[in-house]
Amino acid sequence: MKSVSGRSIPLSAPRRMVSDLLHISRQIPLIPGERTMQLAKVVEARKAATPRPSWLAMFVKALATVTAKHPEARRVFLTRPWHRMYEYNENIVSVVVERDYHGEPGLFLARLHSPEKMSLTEIDAQIRKFKEKPIEEISAFQNALRLARMPLFLRRGFWSLVMNWMPKLRAKFLGNLGISLTAGMGGVALSLLTPWTFTIFYDAFEDDGSLTFRVMFDHRILDGRMVCRMGRELEQEMNGSILEEVRAMKSAETTQRAA
Repeated sequence: MKSVSGRSIPLSAPRRMVSDLLHISRQIPLIPGERTMQLAKVVEARKAATPRPSWLAMFVKALATVTAKHPEARRVFLTRPWHRMYEYNENIVSVVVERDYHGEPGLFLARLHSPEKMSLTEIDAQIRKFKEKPIEEISAFQNALRLARMPLFLRRGFWSLVMNWMPKLRAKFLGNLGISLTAGMGGVALSLLTPWTFTIFYDAFEDDGSLTFRVMFDHRILDGRMVCRMGRELEQEMNGSILEEVRAMKSAETTQRAA
């Protein structure tokens, strides 16, 4: 039999970060769900808006607005020293951002505090900072890289403490809600492993302005009925206050030109 040759490749810091994220996510019994959203009016309003807001900013704000009304979605399940839930007083939405690090793509978590209180323009500006600012100047990214460089046994011990004993530190490193989007790249995941109680992602838009909207949720905290209700409210939020804000962008630009 012909021998097979190859080489051993040590894990880089970005690969360790993904490995750790998947390790802690497997501890959460996540259930997938989906619904079809009709957003044709939002699609048309966005085309006419100046500046044009990103879909990511719109979904971040809609998610935060809905979960601000439902404290269940801001809870996490803790197992030490006894099984219980911890409820956060604010939304910390984590957006998965891909950045090049030493010639290799890496996934980092950009955390947005209470985005429901921000404008779409402000949300886009913060996301742009996480995507464009040098990694060395973003403390959250640097902390993640420092942790990834630690030995495996230290990282496993740290994440065990964070996930099961220390909810405040858990929110600091991970946030308490998640959004991961790849639809703009021409593909989308059918399911995700995530460390959050409630995570959203979606497919590309259809020609009629509809899209398949997906969620992953921790069934220990949320039941299907509540998730379906939140999905309806997310669609209503997109076709309500988010649509109005996008339309106002066009009006503001028109007013400025007339002046």
